[in-house]
Amino acid sequence: MKDNAREFIVKSLRQALLNTGKVPQPPANPSGSHFRLEHSDDMVLNFVKKFMLCGGNLNYGTTNSEVADILNHWVHQNNIGTVECGTSELVNYIRNLNLEAENYATIAESKCRFGVLLCETLVAWDGSVVMSSDCFEDKEKIIIPENTVMVAFSSQVVPDFRTYITRKSKDGNMPRQLQILYPENIDHKKTQMLLIEDQN
Repeated sequence: MKDNAREFIVKSLRQALLNTGKVPQPPANPSGSHFRLEHSDDMVLNFVKKFMLCGGNLNYGTTNSEVADILNHWVHQNNIGTVECGTSELVNYIRNLNLEAENYATIAESKCRFGVLLCETLVAWDGSVVMSSDCFEDKEKIIIPENTVMVAFSSQVVPDFRTYITRKSKDGNMPRQLQILYPENIDHKKTQMLLIEDQN
């Protein structure tokens, strides 16, 4: 990511609490010249702005060390011993950051109080977060704990929901279930976003 894009995101994070408000929900399939985001940096910036305008609690990590520090802070702040993850892949990622983690598919659902989930995609157009059944171990249903850290990588941001559907349809890899979380409807006191910059 370009330095000016990264600098903008950092400044946006610092000003988040000063710029909260409602963002009108746009149509699911935007069209026309008024919305053209072709560069990945533009899409990430637009998502961050839309998500944070609704009071979204977002942290941005550019290195494994930063990501580990962010997660460590949440773990200690919430007095959590083990990070509970939606999939085995996420468990391995968290463990590689030297944090205790386990798959909460092995935990009684009622006992999962702090879950870390990998998002399906992020939508730059309206700041929404898309979760799917593929983000969970059994790939059959979507289970979001009451307190959640939603993890996504910068490469997962798409310009609009139609683009995501088109890509998935072409790949023949559509998840069984999708859930769209619009930023104005998320409980930001119990839900946090961790956006990680891809290193490629």
